[in-house]
Amino acid sequence: MNQQGKDAFLNKASVALAQTIARIGASLKKTRKQNQHIRTELPKVNEDDKIVQQKMLEHGVQRERELEVLEPAPYFFHCHVDFDNTQNEDLYFGKFSFTEENIYSWVTPVSSMRFEKPGKISYQTQDGKKRTGILKKKDQYMISQGKIVFLATESLEQGRELVYQSYFSNQKKDFALPEIVAQMEKAQDTVIRANHRGPLLISGPAGSGKTTLALHRVAYLCQSPDVSDQFHPNAIIVFVQDSGTQEYFSQLLPQLGIKGVTITTFATWAMNVLGISGYTYQFRVGKTPAQKDIYEFKKREAMKQLPNSVFEKNIYHTLANIYHHVFSEEEQTVWQQQKEQKVLDRFDLTILILLYKKQHGTLTLMQEYYQMSKKGAAKKKIGRFPITYSLMIFDEFQNYLPEQIQLAKSTLDETNNAVMYVGDMAQQTQIGTIQHWQEAKEQISTDRKVILQKVYRNTKNILEYINSLGYIIDIANNLREGEAVKEKICTTIQEEIAYVQEVANTCTGSLGVLAKEKEYLNAFFHINKKTNKNIRLMSMHEAQGVEFDTVCIVGISEHMFYLPYEKQSYREEKQRIHKDLLYVALTRAMNSLHVLGSVPLHTVIQKEQDKK
Repeated sequence: MNQQGKDAFLNKASVALAQTIARIGASLKKTRKQNQHIRTELPKVNEDDKIVQQKMLEHGVQRERELEVLEPAPYFFHCHVDFDNTQNEDLYFGKFSFTEENIYSWVTPVSSMRFEKPGKISYQTQDGKKRTGILKKKDQYMISQGKIVFLATESLEQGRELVYQSYFSNQKKDFALPEIVAQMEKAQDTVIRANHRGPLLISGPAGSGKTTLALHRVAYLCQSPDVSDQFHPNAIIVFVQDSGTQEYFSQLLPQLGIKGVTITTFATWAMNVLGISGYTYQFRVGKTPAQKDIYEFKKREAMKQLPNSVFEKNIYHTLANIYHHVFSEEEQTVWQQQKEQKVLDRFDLTILILLYKKQHGTLTLMQEYYQMSKKGAAKKKIGRFPITYSLMIFDEFQNYLPEQIQLAKSTLDETNNAVMYVGDMAQQTQIGTIQHWQEAKEQISTDRKVILQKVYRNTKNILEYINSLGYIIDIANNLREGEAVKEKICTTIQEEIAYVQEVANTCTGSLGVLAKEKEYLNAFFHINKKTNKNIRLMSMHEAQGVEFDTVCIVGISEHMFYLPYEKQSYREEKQRIHKDLLYVALTRAMNSLHVLGSVPLHTVIQKEQDKK
């Protein structure tokens, strides 16, 4: 197709899009008017009709939300197909259905044809019958705010051809369903539609799309007619690592039409279960990295051999009875400081819930409920009720203690439940986390393990650099080249600051400055003020799950992974964590990576390998 043909194709598609948006807009206006009418009339109807009217309003409000999502981006695929019993059908697939324009939701069985090559296709209808046909042509769209920003076409006569592409960001904050569709393969669509029974593992390196894939599976389970009655959003919980990821997920799921899902960190959830407030959660407690490590190692040992303690309202008294036999004088001093600051860490909370469950049998949460009086009036009350989830997701599962996974899973519905693990065992960055599924008393069959190999986020240059350091990453053939990774030897921290300042002045997009320890970054805070840019200063731990256009890793030194531990088990675990932690930092960069320090990174890694 020559440029003139492409322009005509795009123009015709744009006109059709505008007409579709206008019809959706008209339907949205009509739906809003109907909903408002029901709201106005609801107080006037008798009690017998009120329930019916309320249900109609709920359905109308849901449809209003769907149309609001559809209006700026009605569809992302168009298929022209001849079925055995009908000819020349034009089917469009979007986030929700709008049958007036032949737009069908991406969760419908027929939408699976969008992954097929032009030619013979078949799919299984909702009633179990097989329908066959010929896919003659398909067009792939990315539509943003009513405008086509990407369009490709493919037919029986012509291979896949790009018609039009505008610039669009691939950052998480600009997420749209077509982004994963553009990368998704037929095998991944099969994962989304897999049987819900049994645990499901979605694993892969950073940037492989595993989290987005998992969220689409949540949306599918909530929306597919086959299983939606079993997976109500209010009975779904997603465990995330931090408030940043929580915010990200909270934006994505509503874009997929899912509202009401509980998205929380294990720490927040645990405090709610325990019914405690006024405490601060802290990831690691202590002054130096070595002190923090030993403190955590000792707490883990105490958790593995819990005495016959009971859960008390004075939680520090409960914990002190458990820790006293493993803490040295130095750790007792840290413990006293922790108490004074009213701080709890992941080991404290896990131990407390273990004791709480042992004492009460089940885990409960405070919930609102209504109590009817004799006169028929409803009074709102608050009480504790057992927790029951139908679907549970662990994002970055490799960062959970085995005991945390077991405790959370104990709240799953016994007869109807599903659990999904999303993450990568090669990105373990914390002490004591799960290393084998047996530790969490979990069995995942081979056919329920989805391993994603391709990395889409980083440039080819960045991935090749990471491979040169000894990490193994499958580099996709069509990956963009990008800038060469820059290594800079700096003899002082002032030289590092000057270099980062220069990068901040010239780079476009987001900039992340990462160091092994957060304290190292204190000297870099003034850079943000000088450049008037949103620069994130983060430890390597904090950076897990975050991405930036440009990353500067600072503080590379010969002794950055020094291990002052006598116990061999401590040393081995920390060596593994250091390797995974560095991998996390390296994979945060999407376009440009800078590595700064007193020695080349290869030297540090070689030194670590020589210790083994």
